Order: sequence, then structure tokens, then C-alpha cells
Amino acid sequence: MFSVAAAIAVVALLAGFVYLYHERQRWSGVGLAVLRVIGVGALLLLLLNPVRIARVTGGAPTVLLDASLSMQAAGGRWHEAVDSARSLTRGGGAILRFGSHLGPFDGSPPAEGATRLRDALTAARARGGPTIVVTDGEIEDAGSLPPALTPGTRFVLLPRDTVPSAALLTLDVPERVQRDDSLSLTLGIGTWGALSSDTGRLVVTEGERRLALVDLPLPRAPGSARRRIALRPGLLAAGPHIIRLDLQVEGDREPRDDERYAVVEVSEQPAVVVVVDPADWEGRFLVTELADVARTTVRGYARTGRRTWLDMRTLGRVGEDQVQMAARSAGLLVLRGRLGVVAPERRGPLWLWPTADPRLEVLEGDWYLTGDLPASPLAGRLAGLEWDSLAPLTGIVSIAPRESEWVALAARQGRRGAEQPVLLGRDSAGTRALTTAGIGLWRWRFRGGAAREAYRAILAAATDWLLVDRSEAGNAAVRASPVVQAGMPVVFRWPPGESVPDSLQVTLRADTVTFTRTLRFRPDGSAILPLDPGVYRWAAPDVRDARGVAVVEPFSDEYPARTVLAPPAGVGEAFTLLERHARERWWLFVVAVLALAAEWAWRQRRGLP
Repeated sequence: MFSVAAAIAVVALLAGFVYLYHERQRWSGVGLAVLRVIGVGALLLLLLNPVRIARVTGGAPTVLLDASLSMQAAGGRWHEAVDSARSLTRGGGAILRFGSHLGPFDGSPPAEGATRLRDALTAARARGGPTIVVTDGEIEDAGSLPPALTPGTRFVLLPRDTVPSAALLTLDVPERVQRDDSLSLTLGIGTWGALSSDTGRLVVTEGERRLALVDLPLPRAPGSARRRIALRPGLLAAGPHIIRLDLQVEGDREPRDDERYAVVEVSEQPAVVVVVDPADWEGRFLVTELADVARTTVRGYARTGRRTWLDMRTLGRVGEDQVQMAARSAGLLVLRGRLGVVAPERRGPLWLWPTADPRLEVLEGDWYLTGDLPASPLAGRLAGLEWDSLAPLTGIVSIAPRESEWVALAARQGRRGAEQPVLLGRDSAGTRALTTAGIGLWRWRFRGGAAREAYRAILAAATDWLLVDRSEAGNAAVRASPVVQAGMPVVFRWPPGESVPDSLQVTLRADTVTFTRTLRFRPDGSAILPLDPGVYRWAAPDVRDARGVAVVEPFSDEYPARTVLAPPAGVGEAFTLLERHARERWWLFVVAVLALAAEWAWRQRRGLP
């Protein structure tokens, strides 16, 4: 705009010079100069076509209709919401459905398994005009919406009516359990409204077979509580199992949040076996923490005498042949102390803690871990730990890394001097192994706080890396989410490190119905497949050993009543920023033509050439 004004100023100076000085027209020259400035100025505006940003208010509204499952849960007001949205757009406008994604309006029931508003507000702002949100107020991202999206947004709240209801909010089940172990189920139960009973009946089934029937006390409404039950050992045979839990409560008005599923792998032998020789504090805490972080079956055996071995879970005596058999069949073997029991025969993942081997040199003293993590497969999981909060190690076994090994953790004596490796790893011919050279890590577990979290993080990262081959066994190419909630898609993942295909055909079977779907993979190797609630057995015929089970629960986090978190409308008025170009104004063409024509006619009357 500055360049246009400068050009018009130059035109005004030239016109004044011509008519007032050169042609000496006096007062009539002023009129002729004004006409020339107007005509040429209009032509310059049309030629340069400058842009002006205009702030436009008003216009047809955009109504965002909450289409999450909570809108049609017990006490929900979906039909009122649809009627409100239609009445708000009766004079014009558009209705968009939002939930886990944005879509056009239709009359189908709500089916979204989440309530996220940010993308919907962004799209409404791009359309222009006022924005109206019709919702029950249970919006997940209400507290994180950018302030620029909420000014002028109007919220029509239709909160759910409180009805008697009980729900299985959470279900915590180990992914893998040994056949001779009990299966522990930890439940989170929530209650709302005036229920007819203060106890509920939990029915645990597999297919048509009932595994357990338990009466559970319910928390006082509204409230929540955790309950734990255990299925007796030997109840499930070796192999995968789909467990269904149904909470039956008298007077419950919302049955869809009472049913949960879990997929459990039952094995004849434990997935992780820890052999401690001899028994010590490090081995004791190692077994305890591994059982917590590994989310699979962990067994520990400790030597307490020359030929005496104890099961660290039951403290019962076991024979050395039983220890050797468990070690040979384990998915992951952890050896603490002397390594001569089964290490030479081991062919699978192995984790060595060789701190009691007399053939190795031990460097005693206070060894502090360095905060600078070397490049390793574990570095991403260990970054961010509070290394300054960790107690020093009491010693380090002197082990020089070989050419094929990498170092995940290192330490310096007294925080100075040369580094010594604390955790080493290798992946040779597909067989993974780790070696822990540090002595005294158990003290981190004993101290608690940040030190214990660092200890658990190291164990979890190492176990996940060592067990990666086991987790993909039997499903080498494609994996799918074992259990997802209603309204959420099943996620298929292509294994990392391999070329991701554009698409893949999968065949799914639910009861007696078999159908085929095409997966479209994204660059990160994931593909999503929306499915109705049910149990699906899937297979990819084009990929060897690609098969599994995917369960879509009838439960959704949208069904239990939640706190209303809809943000208040921001202060200000809704507006749209539009670009206005000079050539869009038709009257500039008329002004240019009339001004130049009037100047020409006036010059002719004055006898000017």
C-alpha cells in the first residue's frame, strides 16, 4: 500500500506541475489535475492490485455436534442434541459431527470412542461465521485448547442425567502366565446413582465355559474402588485364551460398560527365569522388580547351599535338575553370580550378572554413572533419568567390550578418571545378550524415589529389548491390537526394520461370518481398521504366520459418567480474516474511465491539445 500511495503522490505532483505551471490554467487547472489524479490513481490500483486483510463478522453458523458414544449412553441426550443442531442451522449454516475425528452430519447414532474438539474448532474457524458446539461437556482436550480457537464460540451444554450405573472401569491382567500359576485380575469398579444393591456379581468366562463366579462389594456411589481376584492354577491350558468378565449389578441402567475382555497367553514354562548363585540381596531385588516391570511370568531360583536350591517365590526346595530344565526352556534367562550352571548350553536371550565369578577382576570403590549415554538400542528408554540422584555403585567387574558389543551405561570412579562399562549388549546372529558389570544396583531399589525408578527403567528397557524376538514369535510379520474399546479402530503394525507395504489383505472371522478387508499402511508401519464390537480371528494369507486375535469390547471410556470439562466461550466476537484485492472492486474500473473521460472533455472545451 505504501508503494501505491507514493505512486499517486508522484502523479499528483506531475499533474499540478503540468496544469498550474506549464499550461497556467489557474483554478480550472486544479480541477483538471484532480481528475487526472483520480483516473491515473484508479488505474495504478488496478495495475498493482494491492491486498487488504478484512475482518468479517457474522455469516452462516457452523454447528459442531458431539457424536461420541457418551451422547447415547444411559442418561444421554442425543436426540435433543440433534434437534438443537438442526434448529440452529434452520436459517442456513452447516452441521459437522466430531469425536475422535471430524465428519459430515448424518442421522446415524453416535459411534466415536473419544471426544476431541481441537480439530473440529480449527475446521469451523476456516469456514468462517459463528461457531456453536452442541455437546454433553465431557470433552477430553477441553483444558488444552488454544485460546485463539475459543473467542466467540458458543457452547450448548446438554449434560447427561444421573442414572444408577456400575462399570468395570479398568482391567489389569498379565499378558502371559505360567500354567501352574494363579491368574491375578485387578479390577477398577465405579458406581453412580442410587443402585439397588451394594454388591455385584462378577462372572468370568472363556467362550461358553464359566471360570469363576465372585460376589464383589461395590464402592459407595458416586465412587470407585479396586478389587482383586485370582483364578486357580491349572484352570487354563497352555496357549492363548480370551477371557470375558461381566459385572452384574441389580438396577444397573448401562450394561455396555460392565463387560471387559483380556487376551492371556498361558505357557508351560515361565517366560523369564532368574538363577541366583549364590543367594544375595541383588538377586532378591532383581527377581521382585523384574516380576513387576516385565508383565510376564518370572521365576527365580537361588542356591543357598552346596546342593540346595530354593524357589524364590514359594521358598520351597527344588532340585538342580528342575532349575536346569526351567533355565533351558525359558524365553529369557537371567544369571546372577556364578555362570556355570546352564550358561554354556544357552541359545536364546541371555542376561549375565557375573559379579561372583572368581576369574573376573572386581574394581572396588564408589562408581558414579555418567549422564552422557552412549549410542545403544537402550539409550532412548534411559534418557531423562535423574543420574545425579543415584547412589554410587560399590564396584564394577572389569569387562572390556568386544568388537561386536556396545555399551549402554558407563561409570567413573569418584566422578573422574576413565569410564568403565556398567551395561554391555550384543546382538549376534539374532541372539541377544546383555552383561551387567555393576555391583550394588539393588541399593537403588532399597532407597526408593528417583533411584528406584531408574532401577526399574533399566530392568524394563533391558527386558523389552531381550524379549523382542519372543514377543514377535508366531506372528513374525504383522501384529494387531489384542483388545480395543468400542469406537476405536484395531491397529495393525508392520515390524520395524522391514519394508512397509502400501496395502495388505486380511481375512477376518467373527462367529460364522468371514470377510476380507484391505489395510492401508502409513509410513510409520501402522494401519487402522474400524470394526464393530466382537471377537475377530484374523489372518493375512500373503504373509507367512501372520494371524492372531483382535477383540473389540462393547465397553468404552465414553459410557461411564465423567466430569463436564467444556471450556467457557472466550471473550470476543467470532470473525474471519479475508483477503480483499483491488481488482475485486468493479467500481474502480468505472472511476478510472469516468475521470479520464471527464478530463479529456474538459481539455477539449478549454482548447487544450
